[in-house]
Amino acid sequence: MTTARRPSRPTTPVGTAARPPFGFTVRAPAGWQALRGDAPSLADDLLALVARTPLWQELDDRRRGGLGHLLHGIARASAATGAVATLLRLPAAAASDEEPEVSAISLTWMRTAPVRADLDLARLVLREGEPVATGLGPGLVAVHGRTTVTGGEQHTVQVGVPVPDSVWLAVLTGTTSGVRHVPALTEAVLAVAASLQVDRPPRAAPATS
Repeated sequence: MTTARRPSRPTTPVGTAARPPFGFTVRAPAGWQALRGDAPSLADDLLALVARTPLWQELDDRRRGGLGHLLHGIARASAATGAVATLLRLPAAAASDEEPEVSAISLTWMRTAPVRADLDLARLVLREGEPVATGLGPGLVAVHGRTTVTGGEQHTVQVGVPVPDSVWLAVLTGTTSGVRHVPALTEAVLAVAASLQVDRPPRAAPATS
């Protein structure tokens, strides 16, 4: 599945999420569903998507409530980070008496002007990173894990992708609650990064001293 977003003029300050002034496309890996991350109805869209799957029928009321809470959390995170695309992956079946472990990927664009987007800037955003190839050229990938306030786990895979000769940085963020899903999540995030393409953006002005 391919999603595309059309241009709009950015007005936000440096280092914040914004809509880029160029079109872009990104492809969802097999087994993932892509939705508009900036849609006001994202939480309802996620719930409607899940309700149409066989997984939903397997869950009791308690686990449906937990899954609904998780999906609302994904929608809130998408809104808070300015995500323009949100991808969701559900397990094929629910484990007995356990809430299903859901993975999500979001795409956020950051306007970095007056600083040109590059790998050094991507490393600052990701707080670390290892080199990785993307659809736009060199990028960085970083994997983090933390304990949530409820005592659970959250694992994050991020890829920072500078658009060459521009002031735009794409940030892909994948999250999952299960450590055993981190390798598959990493593979999916890297696949999305490899599929990312943009229309030719305006070139960044040369840096002045």
